[in-house]
Amino acid sequence: MEKAARESLEGMVKKRIPKELLVRQIVVLGGAAEEIIQISEKERVDLIVIATHGQTGWRHFVFGSVAEKVVRLAPCPVLTIRAPQ
Repeated sequence: MEKAARESLEGMVKKRIPKELLVRQIVVLGGAAEEIIQISEKERVDLIVIATHGQTGWRHFVFGSVAEKVVRLAPCPVLTIRAPQ
């Protein structure tokens, strides 16, 4: 599963990110928000860009929001982008 995630991420970056941008691809296991925060602190990142699905109501209550936790806890600015429907 981890190998498939790495390969998928590499393919997406090659297709969508201009080569002149410095991008590091990192795949880790664990809670998404916690891992994003930990890596951003360790790597001293300048900006976190994260998609939000805009969940509301009971789904938001039950599952929480990774983007919301990252915005609250990140050591750097966070840019949230609404994911396409």
